[in-house]
Amino acid sequence: MFEPDTLLLFLAGALLLNITPGPDMAFTLATSGKGGTRAGVAAALGVGAGSLIWAVLTAAGLAALLAASQHAMMFIRLLGGFYLLYLALETYKRRHETHAAKGADTLSAAFRSGALTNLFNPKVGLFFLAFLPSFTDPLAGPVWLQTLFLGTIFTAGGVAVLIAVAFAAGRARDRIARSPVFRSWINTIAAGVFGALGLRLLLVKS
Repeated sequence: MFEPDTLLLFLAGALLLNITPGPDMAFTLATSGKGGTRAGVAAALGVGAGSLIWAVLTAAGLAALLAASQHAMMFIRLLGGFYLLYLALETYKRRHETHAAKGADTLSAAFRSGALTNLFNPKVGLFFLAFLPSFTDPLAGPVWLQTLFLGTIFTAGGVAVLIAVAFAAGRARDRIARSPVFRSWINTIAAGVFGALGLRLLLVKS
């Protein structure tokens, strides 16, 4: 379905974006610090559940758009490209900022809060709609299936990173929250990735 170089590029980009500090990581760290490692893992799984739902909705939405218009994919690519460039600019401008979050006490509360926080964040849906189509190819098969496949991989990678963060909560929290240099470098790299993907979407030939 995917060319090896395209899949490797996606995996590299997904890994980098998943390790970039953000609200989901902040919530997992806060929950781990408040309720322990198990609560942190539950929070990570909740975030993953919300992310997977967004992947399914994105795949379904793309399928509907493509069925309605043959020009829909071009529109999605252009919209996604400009949105990723916007994210690149905003991420770079806010590269020194930290994300504050209130943790959850119990396993059920951690999972539920992680899922709802992710699911009801429209920026997550916009990101999926911008990021995933840049790696799809209408000639390689159904775009919705490719999108769902990539979304599942991205979600699994994100959950794995958050679970690792939950197990190393103390050290990771100190490193991310108290090291402006580390945080600035990670966010600067992420801004570069957003920008590169945005340009890739705008310049790709459909």
